[in-house]
Amino acid sequence: MEIKVNKYTIVIHREPLEILNSFTQNSTKAPESGGIIIGKIIQGQINIIKLSVPTILDKSSRTNFERNKVSAQIILDYEFYNSNGQLTYLGEWHTHPEPFPVPSRTDLQMLKQQFKSNKIMTEFILLLIRGTKGIYLRIMDEEGFQEIKLNCSDLII
Repeated sequence: MEIKVNKYTIVIHREPLEILNSFTQNSTKAPESGGIIIGKIIQGQINIIKLSVPTILDKSSRTNFERNKVSAQIILDYEFYNSNGQLTYLGEWHTHPEPFPVPSRTDLQMLKQQFKSNKIMTEFILLLIRGTKGIYLRIMDEEGFQEIKLNCSDLII
């Protein structure tokens, strides 16, 4: 799946879409899930190749997900090493129990903190939120942010 967001072209590969679908909060008891977005830049395109899945160290409830930094770093180090430095951290993903997700203040603060405080190898950071019927995607860079909202029925897997 290819998405144009101003100067960026984002390609979401099949496996990440399948992971998003598998963690969709379709049940009233399902907790939020999330992880990190892993991928690479190929000929100017942002390629989302993998999503980490929740670990036993993450904390979640129906309306909250808190990723464990240590387990996320282990996953990222593993992917970076095993791809000969090709795969890198691109951002964060999680689910919301609402049809068309809207990022919370906490989501936006986390993204801003990740962009400003962490050593990232790209000029941008992504936030992807999967709702029960739609996906919210935000890309943040030095110039600000762009966002796009997608209907899941438009997604081809």
